[in-house]
Amino acid sequence: MRNFFLAFIALFLYGACSKETERSGFVVRGTLKNATEKRITLNELTPKGLILLDTATLGADGSFELTGKVTEKTFCVINMASGSVVLVIDTASEIAVSLDAKTPDVYGINGSDESEELRQLLQINSTYIRQVKQIEDRYASYGNDVPPPSVQDQIRKDYDSVMLARKAELQQYVLQHTQSIVAYFATNFLMPESDFAFMETVDKTLYNRFNQSRYAREHHARVEKLRRTAEGQAAPDIVLPDPYGKTIALSALRGKYILVDFWASWCRPCREESPNLVKLYNRFKTYGFDILSVSLDDNREAWTKAINDDGLLWNHVSDLKKWNSSVVEQYSIEGIPFTLLLNKDGLIIGKNLRGEALSKRVEEAIRQGL
Repeated sequence: MRNFFLAFIALFLYGACSKETERSGFVVRGTLKNATEKRITLNELTPKGLILLDTATLGADGSFELTGKVTEKTFCVINMASGSVVLVIDTASEIAVSLDAKTPDVYGINGSDESEELRQLLQINSTYIRQVKQIEDRYASYGNDVPPPSVQDQIRKDYDSVMLARKAELQQYVLQHTQSIVAYFATNFLMPESDFAFMETVDKTLYNRFNQSRYAREHHARVEKLRRTAEGQAAPDIVLPDPYGKTIALSALRGKYILVDFWASWCRPCREESPNLVKLYNRFKTYGFDILSVSLDDNREAWTKAINDDGLLWNHVSDLKKWNSSVVEQYSIEGIPFTLLLNKDGLIIGKNLRGEALSKRVEEAIRQGL
């Protein structure tokens, strides 16, 4: 790894001394090369958005100093015109950072081991995001046309492969960093709905150590919320209108194996999964299998067009409120596509399965029920 810190050792040693007796709280010092802006900000990351902590004017050499107070270890972000850098800042942190506006994702940190761990985590995630973008570009290269079935199958397999590898590496990262609150940040890159057992493991492993941290408490509350839709639980009822205004209730479909599919017309991964769902439906519909697709659209025309274009010949419902839909809170949905497989009694027997894994689970459930 390139050494970004040489320019900051002197800054840290000499610059900190003159203010040490005056300062209370944290200080973040550094330089930003190739900046187009004159000022940068430091903000606290919260579930409801950013909270401004400080603003700094860049010196002629790009140097800056950001100060403020926090009551505990806090995830904060330096915002630049070209990107952002996330740090872990404690009550009396003294951190030196090396930034370059031309390469905002490449930066150096000194004075905060957890900030360095966070940088490594973000690099891991970025690697997979770039791979996903390449896969999405392959699909988009067909423009308004739908890729041939063989291409769709390969794209779906490649996407699933990347996401599985990403999930495995992120989970491994969490379990290797149980002494750090960065583990909680890492869980935000996972799909908690699809792996309740892992999220519960994180809670049990870290909560006693970090129970004074807001992040530990938030994760604990999140796990308890997700418990409502864990495997073995009865799926909460859904009562929403279909495209024609007729009300359909999930509970009325009991007696069949039901795949509850949360999706939207604007969700590319959802649309890429459509051919697989069509195959699944056609293969098992005569064996007591059905699908209820619940859309997070807010545009009726776009919703119905996607249904028709993708040939989704089963029940569809939506309140057309996008992320304000009642089902988002009801099912603790944090991302789509999201699926639940229910048995004939309405109990959850599979969660967020896709592709071949979903097909095998449906077949297994039907065989066991015969």
